[in-house]
Order: sequence, then structure tokens, then C-alpha cells
Amino acid sequence: MLVRNSVVEMELNRKSKPRYLGPMLVVRRTRGGAYILAELDGATSKLRYAAFRLVPYYPRTQATAPIASIVHTDPEETEEDEQASDYEGEPEELTGSDSQGPKNLTQV
Repeated sequence: MLVRNSVVEMELNRKSKPRYLGPMLVVRRTRGGAYILAELDGATSKLRYAAFRLVPYYPRTQATAPIASIVHTDPEETEEDEQASDYEGEPEELTGSDSQGPKNLTQV
């Protein structure tokens, strides 16, 4: 997924700024409808992203990068996420952003 960089939309020098951040992988969707994303190296972002900011990413080449696990930076946040996922019921299957890339991701 690409994330729209909405900070630069109202700046005067926006032509030279990047419009999108990414590519990133979707880790899961929260109860409120926001998405938790991870970098391609497995680092999870602390930010939550609204659905209107996300754009599907289609790579030009079919190169794949295996991802062993997703790294959480804050252990307390991980516990809160696990408690929230228990409340939500069964978690959705984690998949990569394209059909040719990594198929399944595992959480630590």
C-alpha cells in the first residue's frame, strides 16, 4: 500500500515533495476502521492510517522480499493490540499488498 502524504497538499512548494509514502504492508484493520501498516523491513508504524489515505501499490517488477516477522517497537502497545484483538474476535488473515508478493505474514 502507498500512503498519501496529506501534510504537503497545502504547502506552497508541494511540487518538489513526495505525494506518497511507502510501499507498506497492511498488518491489520482496527475496530475503528484505521489500518496498522508495516515497512517492508518488518518495522511496524506507530501511526494509524485512515482508509481514504491508502492507495494500492502495484510493483513494476515481480521481485519478492520474504518477511520473516513484523517487529513491534513498544511491548505495551503490543499487549493493548492483543487485548483489542481478543475483543474483536478472530483476526483477519494478513496478506501482502499485491498478489505476486509475500502471501502470509506472521505476528510476533
